[in-house]
Amino acid sequence: MLDVLHSIPHLPAVFRILIVLAMLPIIVAFIARWWFGMRILSSSTKRQCKCDLEKWNKAFGDENLPIDKESDATSYARLLRKSALEDWKTREPKAAASREGARRFGMAVPPLAAMIAILGLIAVRIPFTGVLAIFLLAVAFAVIVTYLSIAPELKAILTTARRLRDAGVFYRRDDEDAVIQATTALTWKESAPPIFNLIQR
Repeated sequence: MLDVLHSIPHLPAVFRILIVLAMLPIIVAFIARWWFGMRILSSSTKRQCKCDLEKWNKAFGDENLPIDKESDATSYARLLRKSALEDWKTREPKAAASREGARRFGMAVPPLAAMIAILGLIAVRIPFTGVLAIFLLAVAFAVIVTYLSIAPELKAILTTARRLRDAGVFYRRDDEDAVIQATTALTWKESAPPIFNLIQR
């Protein structure tokens, strides 16, 4: 195997090209995750909202009932997103399962690729640029799979957001808007592979 690898001309250059190609979707994902997710959550965490717990209970049940009637928008958003995903699984089980599969794929592939790349570095003596290329390509593939499947989840959240508005759970319209925006932002943030959390918190 080692002889075959070293017999390929300009192998380091090929690895460098693969690294550049892999970095393109990763960089785009970082930008999208920040713009649609992290940027919004940074402000919604500081925003205090007030809701009617009885109306929330009637709209979404007591399983995802907030602990307090006053909290930050992100706390409410986590509960609203959880309610939306549970409702989606009931309404469209195949679509929800497909999205969950894509999300789990995005979680599993990068660490698995890292293990394979390290084994290649030790056992087959693949150059470090090759190891890096393998890992980044795996991350890029995971990013593409998870973000290409984000639209149905966002649609499910919008469906639940309409229920939130119709129920009049929040006393103020701007609190309602902040919670819905934070819910969408959480989806963008948590759709990325967990490795993104090491760099972009």
